[in-house]
Amino acid sequence: MNMLLRPKDMGTQGFIVGCHMMDPSGGAPEHIHEKEQEAMFFYEGSGIATIDGVEYKIEPESVMIAPPKIKHCIRNTGNGPLKFVFIYCPPLPEHISREEYFKRAKDKIK
Repeated sequence: MNMLLRPKDMGTQGFIVGCHMMDPSGGAPEHIHEKEQEAMFFYEGSGIATIDGVEYKIEPESVMIAPPKIKHCIRNTGNGPLKFVFIYCPPLPEHISREEYFKRAKDKIK
């Protein structure tokens, strides 16, 4: 994961932007965000996004929106990496810095 715009070193306020490459058969387990909305723009690979119990196909140029307090997850169902840009508004507490993110989230995403 690479956070492109974050409060600590880029001075952003109210949101963060980053990108991620998920390995084949990898995924982010079902979870919710209490206050944060999350958007993802997928530009390579294929997978499944589940939002509030409904499955959606992920393919290049797909967009996923997960509002606050809505269960959601993604998984890579393709043979290659699933690549996407993500935006959180407001940022999660662990998005303050790259180091803090990896300390808090290392076991949450494969």
